[in-house]
Amino acid sequence: MSSIAAHVRLPTPGLAIRPAQAADDAFCRRLSDATLQAMFASMGLPGPLLATLLEQQFEAQRIGYRRSFPAAEYFVITERGVAVGRVVVTIDPAEAGLCDGSDVDGEAAARSWGNRALRIVDIALLPAAQGRGIGREVIAGLVRAAEAIGLRRLTLSVQSSNGRARSLYLRLGFIETEGEGYLHMTRRLG
Repeated sequence: MSSIAAHVRLPTPGLAIRPAQAADDAFCRRLSDATLQAMFASMGLPGPLLATLLEQQFEAQRIGYRRSFPAAEYFVITERGVAVGRVVVTIDPAEAGLCDGSDVDGEAAARSWGNRALRIVDIALLPAAQGRGIGREVIAGLVRAAEAIGLRRLTLSVQSSNGRARSLYLRLGFIETEGEGYLHMTRRLG
């Protein structure tokens, strides 16, 4: 079990995070389709073309995450044993510009475990599970897990056009650090 999975606890009865398994691939595809379909609906594509586009987007995301975040950990969010979402996280090395400034030697700070961040690569919920506090609770569980293993920050990126998610992250204590199409956000821990 990963160091992250060993520390994630969600207090709401029936809500849990577990490591993703090969058997979850069909759910992850269905989740991807559900989250992307609304975005593509306005294009008025014929059914077969839309299905092809959704499959290509799913595969592109899967390949992109594996290339960009080779050490990422994949989890399924369940409610009463039923999959309702997914979260992908990785531990990022410290970034010189985001260290406390107390260590003059930036290379030493970058090697320090305590200056590393837990990056939320992706979090997605089925539309029926959105707006019920599940995302907030999952992020709170990730905060506790990151603190338990000695990390100092949570980071994520969100599309600037995704006002709903952006608003949630700001309410949860994240601050915007940079970006245009995608906004990079950080929350200091401890």
